[in-house]
Amino acid sequence: MTTANREGSDVIQSTIVNRLLDDDLVIADLTEHNPNVLFELGMRMAFDKPIVLIKAKGTGPIFDVDNVLRVFEYEPALWSSTVEADVPKLAQFIRASWQNRNEEDGYLRILKRSPAGT
Repeated sequence: MTTANREGSDVIQSTIVNRLLDDDLVIADLTEHNPNVLFELGMRMAFDKPIVLIKAKGTGPIFDVDNVLRVFEYEPALWSSTVEADVPKLAQFIRASWQNRNEEDGYLRILKRSPAGT
């Protein structure tokens, strides 16, 4: 999502929200623990939309994300050799995320289930 680099005057937040709701797949980089990214992740999850989570190796854990969701970790040193090694793995991770988008056990579907015994 490159909304900050768009030309013209528009409300950036509107563009972001509409893209979050309309795009088929979103990739969120959790490396910087950016609150905006976490909010956007929450929106995608609330609307049960597919998302790919990535972060640089060595990034600290994020409560209720790392323990529940799969996150692809890439080499933070973006040398051509590390990028060449990470790209095929990342491509497979993205494909798997897309293929699993309608799984019965999606995050929101699990949370909506009634607790056992109720």
